[in-house]
This record gives sequence, C-alpha cells and structure tokens, in this order.
Amino acid sequence: MDIKTLDFTKVNSPNELIVEEHGFFTRDGKRLFYAAFAPSTKPSAGVIFCSPFAEEKVRTVRVFVSFARALASLGIASLCFDYFGDGDSEGNFEDATFDDRILDTEAAHKFLKEKYALDHIGIIGLRWGATLAALCSDRLKPHFLVLWEPVTDSRKYFYDYLRLNVASQLLNEGKVRKNRDDLVKDLEGGGSIVVEGYVFTSQFYVKAREHELAGTAFSHKCPTLIVQIQKNTAVIRQDLVDLKGAAGCAEIVAVPKEFEWEKTEKWMPTPPGLFGATLEFMEKNELFGKNI
Repeated sequence: MDIKTLDFTKVNSPNELIVEEHGFFTRDGKRLFYAAFAPSTKPSAGVIFCSPFAEEKVRTVRVFVSFARALASLGIASLCFDYFGDGDSEGNFEDATFDDRILDTEAAHKFLKEKYALDHIGIIGLRWGATLAALCSDRLKPHFLVLWEPVTDSRKYFYDYLRLNVASQLLNEGKVRKNRDDLVKDLEGGGSIVVEGYVFTSQFYVKAREHELAGTAFSHKCPTLIVQIQKNTAVIRQDLVDLKGAAGCAEIVAVPKEFEWEKTEKWMPTPPGLFGATLEFMEKNELFGKNI
C-alpha cells in the first residue's frame, strides 16, 4: 500500500495486514487505556495521538482511529490513548490535573517506543490536544509534529468553554444566575463547576489556562505541520502564522472543515482534505521508511 493508492473511504474496512490491540499501560500506578494500530510487519515509525478536551474528544475520536488505520496500512504504528480520568482510563475527570495530561502524553510516548522498539515517533494532536502535543515537544523531541487546528490561546479557549455552563443555566432554570466572569471567580477561588457533564475544577483550570502556545518559544525543531481547519481556507489566521514562526521548521496548510468538534450534526470519520494534507506532509519529509 502507498499514499497514491490509499482509499480513505476503505480504511475502516477489515484489513488482515493491520494488527489492532486494546489494553492498558501504567503511569505512576495509574492504568491508562490505549488502542494500538500497527502493520503486521515491523513498523518504520510510530505516532501518538493527543486527543481534544472533554466532549470534543468524544465527537472526534473516530477521526483519530481512521487515520491510525490509514497509517498502519502505510507501515506506521499508532497509539490512541485516554488521559487519566477520561474515557476508559482509571480515575475521575475532576481528579486529573493539567500536569497529569502532560505526564500521560510522555508515558504514552514511552510505551509506544518500547512496545514496537521504535527509534522515531511523531505526535499528532487535535484542538487542545495539539496544544498539549506542542507543549510536550521540547521534552519528548518527536521526529515530527502535526497540529490539527491547535488552540493557541488557552485562556480564551477555556473562557469560551464556560459559555456552555451559562447556556445550561438558561435551559434548565430559565435564567442565568452566574455569567462567565462569575464562574471564573468561582474557579479562581478554589471552586468547581459542571460543563457538559464534566466537573471542571480550580486545580485544572487555573494552570491549564496559563499554558498556551501564543508566545511560547520552542527549542526542539522538527518538521512541523500546522493545519488550519475552517470554512474559509483563503486566509490563514495570524495566531497560526505566529506559531509557525515560533516552531521553526514548520509549514501551514488550510483545509475545509469536514467534521465537527463542537456538535455532532456533521459526520465524516475520514476527512479527505485533512488526511490528504497530513500524508502529503509526511511523505514530503520522508516519514514512511525512506530515511528513518
């Protein structure tokens, strides 16, 4: 199988040349769920996937699985995993800190490296998962980095996220008792709130909002793809241009928004624009066993 003959519409069909495995690895005694996708022969490289935050992850998990299967058919092993307190991993969502998510990403990288005896591993992240991937890059030193619609301003992202709590108040009580600024004060004061069924704690919020890509200087330089996923592909956002400059060996591509992360009205588990641009980047940088 090669990129030119890969049919995205069939990547989720049964394939005897792909080995899929589900299980748990441990990080500081915590059991973290993983799904591994690998070629039946020795992989040429590996990829870990950093998922988005909360319900955005639930709405997009199939996109990760589809791309992992596509990569496995091209000789690359992939690992999708659930952070501590999320999905099928051990723990409660409200118990997971910002640092837990960083440590989970590092543990997933180590687990994949040892599982398949790999010398080269890349990281792919979506939305706030792309933010975590980039923040981990200086320590993990990935062979390549792919950031799908990264969140560059964490403070704004989580402030906007609180709007869902305000909407829930209006729906359930017919009025808004606390606006977003009130909710921020509660969180800064050590309280917690519920957003889309997730308990959002002070210990997570206060630290997570301070860690953002805007203004971050990266010492590790590796081939990096920044993908803008929006309806308008004619104009690249300035925050992504700034991120490109900070990342060093980076390029930006714009693809149309083929799937949703805010809602589930539009369903496309194998977005051809996103997958095609990512595979083109990987092939151009010779990441399919040509020089690794």
